[in-house]
Amino acid sequence: MASVPATMTAWTKTRPEVGGFAQVEHAVPSPGAGEVLIKTQSTSVCGTDIHIWKWDEWSRDNVPLGTVTGHETSGTVVAVGEGVSTHNVGDLIAVECHLACWNCPRCEEGNAHVCENGSIFGVHGHGAFAPYFVVPAVNARHVPEGLDPGHASIQDPLGNAIHTLTGGPVEGATVAVHGLGPIGLFAVNAAKAMGAAKVIAVDWDNTYRMSLAKELGADLVLGKDDDVVAAVLEATEGRGADNSCEFSGAASALSNAIHSTRMGGYVNVLSVYGSGTPEVPMNEVVFRYLHLKGINGRKMWSTWDTMHDLLSRNLIDVDKVITHRMGIESFEQAVQLAMEGNCGKVVLDF
Repeated sequence: MASVPATMTAWTKTRPEVGGFAQVEHAVPSPGAGEVLIKTQSTSVCGTDIHIWKWDEWSRDNVPLGTVTGHETSGTVVAVGEGVSTHNVGDLIAVECHLACWNCPRCEEGNAHVCENGSIFGVHGHGAFAPYFVVPAVNARHVPEGLDPGHASIQDPLGNAIHTLTGGPVEGATVAVHGLGPIGLFAVNAAKAMGAAKVIAVDWDNTYRMSLAKELGADLVLGKDDDVVAAVLEATEGRGADNSCEFSGAASALSNAIHSTRMGGYVNVLSVYGSGTPEVPMNEVVFRYLHLKGINGRKMWSTWDTMHDLLSRNLIDVDKVITHRMGIESFEQAVQLAMEGNCGKVVLDF
């Protein structure tokens, strides 16, 4: 660690209010047994970071004040802890932000993404809006050779999209994507790359992202001026989508997804409903034999394998989804831009 400084300045949630971030000096951490020290290359702004910025109920319950946030990240290994044989200094990695215990029944059955004792890097503990961070070596995933560090940093949201899509059929299927934030945009792109016969993209009034969805391969784009359920049924000869993915966190979108999915179809939900619990039309779910599934994170590690395969074959148009790249000093501006929504993915480079 000869070239690693003793201290660093990092964006830290210091005050219990909207915004509430400051650049604070911290000691550069040392890797413990089984850990690696990473020099950050790029960290992207996530919807979770917006929740933390707004200091909503979820954030107040989960994020300790004084935490360095940021979890969608890539970087270079600069030191390894005792017992680490999987990584070498100089390796480029991306972080799986779900930290598992690897000992509970869920982990032992191969479902570490729903670990009973898990925590989230950059939420429950320090993250990557900092020049250096430590993570367990198992969470430091090697990236496809030649991948740009900025592209490497978006594997968290891309993996979310792929995990959600694969909750139902994709190849040869009609896939409806409700909510065109960055994860929804990646889902549009990934669905086409994975062989979907038709992709229907739905948003409310974000014309910027609706246009971007069309560029990424959506066959039909719907918005607030459309009767979404009727339009999906018309586009599918009255049957409905095979696989509906809800990313928006809007109660109306969840209702539309359920009502526009075919008999026996799949409704996969990766959303945080921050303004009250949405009403779920359970009679529709029951009598139409729908598979309704909540999604969180990425499967460890099959989602990563699928993602790396798509990235290695250049089937994901990352440059279209990443619309803005800034320096880390522009953190506050980047969060504001992401909240306004006239962007795709916003990446901060170190």
